[in-house]
Amino acid sequence: MKFKSLILQALLVSLLPLSANAQKNVSIDWYGFVAAQSWINTHESVAGAEGFLYLYPTDRIENAADQHDERAIPQGSWFGTMARLGFVLKGPEIFGAASRAKAELEFSGHSSPGSILYRHAFIALDWEKSTLTLGQTWHPMNDLFPSTVGIAIGSPFNALNRSPQLRYEYFMGDNKNIKLTGAAIFQAANGSYGYATAGKSYTYNRWSILPMFYAGVDFTFGDLKVGGGLEYKRTTPRIDYADNNKKYYLDGLCGMIQAQYNKDKLAVKAKTLIGHDMSHLGICSGFGQVANLNPGEIQYAPLAASSSWAQVQYGGALKGGIMCGYMSNWGAGKDLIPGTIRAAEGGTIDNMWRVAPSVQYNVGNMNLGVEYELTTVAYGTPQANGTVADTHNVSNNRLLLSVMYAF
Repeated sequence: MKFKSLILQALLVSLLPLSANAQKNVSIDWYGFVAAQSWINTHESVAGAEGFLYLYPTDRIENAADQHDERAIPQGSWFGTMARLGFVLKGPEIFGAASRAKAELEFSGHSSPGSILYRHAFIALDWEKSTLTLGQTWHPMNDLFPSTVGIAIGSPFNALNRSPQLRYEYFMGDNKNIKLTGAAIFQAANGSYGYATAGKSYTYNRWSILPMFYAGVDFTFGDLKVGGGLEYKRTTPRIDYADNNKKYYLDGLCGMIQAQYNKDKLAVKAKTLIGHDMSHLGICSGFGQVANLNPGEIQYAPLAASSSWAQVQYGGALKGGIMCGYMSNWGAGKDLIPGTIRAAEGGTIDNMWRVAPSVQYNVGNMNLGVEYELTTVAYGTPQANGTVADTHNVSNNRLLLSVMYAF
């Protein structure tokens, strides 16, 4: 961590002359925020960034004596702090395009040393009707997200993924109201499941050599925007080193449709994702090894899932809204070998849902927000085909208070 801190300090110091002198034909705009947030949960939960990035409650553990849930223990964090710092560089024309670059870091946690998250770092060239982006930024399926008080922006119902990518966007129509997007994406911090390491990792995508491929289209009709896209992903969940480093592959497709409507003080957003092994997008799915094959034959099958969310907000400086989400595990469609499923919570999640009303008030550079989340997960027993049966619900009530100063 000390090494990372020194690198960060060197980066910031190196940029000071650029900021102060505004080198010829280059400008720099700094942005970010500092936030203090307090939260209370009624059940032990899965979360990141020291509880700032909330996901869902863990499964219950029954007490042997009276069967009460040993994980239903309220806990909270008061005045936890986080900060985000980024800059956008705008430079001279290159290849007939306006050039720019962006970098962004996030600092979270009230303990020492806390955590540093590398969020964005990319170069972009903007022509009259097209844009070429190279570097790490939002996955194209993450471009639309709900305006929540919490930094999880609707995850795990919404895609949450930033990845290195080469993206090309082409605009059509008199008002550029049609956008075609094509991208080649490699996994980094947001990885997939496999067998070599515990949890998710970018290793399995990199073993496959192939990037993930995305193609999408978006339309703008006045105050309404609609769009969709399709992603193809190949991973290598296992390498057989004893058989001359033989690779076993897992292929999958993921589709997305989304819409947003903004008029006056009303904002409506919605998105649905349906696909195979969307674990790299933060969706609670994965894969398993297929059973009943010929002796010595190995094959893997992805778990299919759907995940949707919708949000309605109304207001100006004082804004109220509600977000709802639902995720469902559809299984593999094939029988799997017991114990081979790799997915969130070991593949024991059948479905989950969330209702999250919120109120936000903007005054000057400050945003004051309060958000309540009720998240319920149906846990159960994995079946041969990857679905889950004999379920029971586990819920968490979360209250979040936030004060954010943006610049």
